[in-house]
Amino acid sequence: MIMKKLIIGLALIGWLTACTSDSYKITGKFEGESSGQVFLRKLESNGIVTVDTAEVVKGSFTFKGKADTAQLYLIYYEQQQYPIVLFLDNSKISITANPEKLEDAVIKGSKLNDIFTKFKEGIPHQDKSEKMNQDFYRAQMSGDQKTMESLMADMEKINKDQQDYVMNFVKTNSNNVVGAFLVLDMMGAFSSEELDEISENLNKHLKDHPYVTQFNERMEVVKLQKEMEARLELGKVAPVFSLNDINGKAIDLESFRGKYVFVDFWAGWCRPCREENPVLKTVYERFGGKDFEIVSVSLDRTEEDWKKAVKEDGLYWTLLHDPKGEIAQIYGVESIPNTWLLNPDGEIIHKQLRGQELMEVLEGLLEEK
Repeated sequence: MIMKKLIIGLALIGWLTACTSDSYKITGKFEGESSGQVFLRKLESNGIVTVDTAEVVKGSFTFKGKADTAQLYLIYYEQQQYPIVLFLDNSKISITANPEKLEDAVIKGSKLNDIFTKFKEGIPHQDKSEKMNQDFYRAQMSGDQKTMESLMADMEKINKDQQDYVMNFVKTNSNNVVGAFLVLDMMGAFSSEELDEISENLNKHLKDHPYVTQFNERMEVVKLQKEMEARLELGKVAPVFSLNDINGKAIDLESFRGKYVFVDFWAGWCRPCREENPVLKTVYERFGGKDFEIVSVSLDRTEEDWKKAVKEDGLYWTLLHDPKGEIAQIYGVESIPNTWLLNPDGEIIHKQLRGQELMEVLEGLLEEK
């Protein structure tokens, strides 16, 4: 009995050793007698890098090497636009594919690729989505606006279903490299609580993996973004700043306490901003003075461009220049026009007011006084 257990134990050790490899071997087979070259490329954070090249002989090719960590790789054949996508680790992987349709390749021999295949096959509405894209293109070419609008509404629902599917997949696979890769493109869709849970799993199971390192770096940015958003919530005192006006005089936002202040980030090159300036002129003519002030913060790179736009549009209220975008960054400005309405205590009471809506809000606030 003891000898039998020992033999079984030795056999098990041998099996485990055989399954643990410090190198990989990819064996590929194309349908037909294809020839040419295939390129093994790695998806890095800064782009796609070619790792190896192999000859295709009678439809077959082989890659051998060592992967420091399991990551996503791409295999391109000659000038084909779409590659074979796989997760490469130190294991034996076999690939069979139609050289004209590499994206449909069958990949075997790797647990990670089994997970990835399951993920791809489970994406909802794939056939329907492809057909709708074709229908939308035809409608666009023929100028059929009604059909385009109908398709866009249906496509929005499909996109939502597909996003939900990916998010759920990531949540249940945040302990493996496939989930770690997918979450990098989906971080903006998750809540802070969901990201914290995913982060805990990733760092528990895949600590120091390049994808997790990228994730952690982005999490720091997300945290800073959340902190900034919290500081810019309605009811919070707006960040104070000082910038030079059109005459070179330093103006502090705090100096307008006691007034309602409309802070407008704009630029001379921004057409929507320029189209909004006549509205602001009407607003200032009606409300500007003792109880209300407009503070326009230009993001023009040069003083010349800024002053040229001011002169062309006939602006005459408080005009400030933020050429490096430092104040815009504090306010989280990603596009312009970008506007903030502050009460006399400097608290944020409205965001992104424009046009008639701005006029109506000011009527309610200032005509009651």
